[in-house]
Amino acid sequence: MIEDLNLFASQLVTLWVVLEPFSHLSLFLSATSHLDPPQRHKVAGLALVFAFLILVVFTLLGRLLLQAMGISILAFQISGGMILFLFAMTLIFVETPHRPVRVDPERGLATLAVYPLATPILAGPGAILAMVLFSDNNRGAPLSHHLVTMGVLALMMTVLFVVFLLGDTIARVIGQSGASLLRRVMGILLAALSVNLVLNAFQKWLGLPEL
Repeated sequence: MIEDLNLFASQLVTLWVVLEPFSHLSLFLSATSHLDPPQRHKVAGLALVFAFLILVVFTLLGRLLLQAMGISILAFQISGGMILFLFAMTLIFVETPHRPVRVDPERGLATLAVYPLATPILAGPGAILAMVLFSDNNRGAPLSHHLVTMGVLALMMTVLFVVFLLGDTIARVIGQSGASLLRRVMGILLAALSVNLVLNAFQKWLGLPEL
């Protein structure tokens, strides 16, 4: 029980940092600025369902795909850690880490939900890397560990859905300064996690003592 709780907490923190709701809120509002509230809520639900399914597929098949391509999980972990670190630097030092998303107002809601919201905004490289690593860490583990991972992902999708539904209100409350502060704090945490990914990969590869 304690082990499952520790696993839940560690995976939740990792996914929270990678899928940081308030950073993604600005992207969501930008992409759906031309929609009325009911349409925006529908797009939010569709985008999160699609993103959840994409991440589940990578959780189940990500390691098989890497093996088919001849890529070791350690190489994937190191490269992913480096990419996450660069992304973390943009969160910390760049005032606007993402360009506003421009969409055609005539496009269908489902199309908008798939691109750019579900991917690459929500189910992006960082989230995919995290789920593949969770899956690799769960190899040979009890079924409860796999259920915890799916539960953490579902919880994060639910949190994002609530944040998106309350998007206009949250944007007014935290303001530009609050959003900037949250983005930088999340960037610092993400940088630490990315460095830890790389160090853990080298520790396993070289047989060094655990950090």
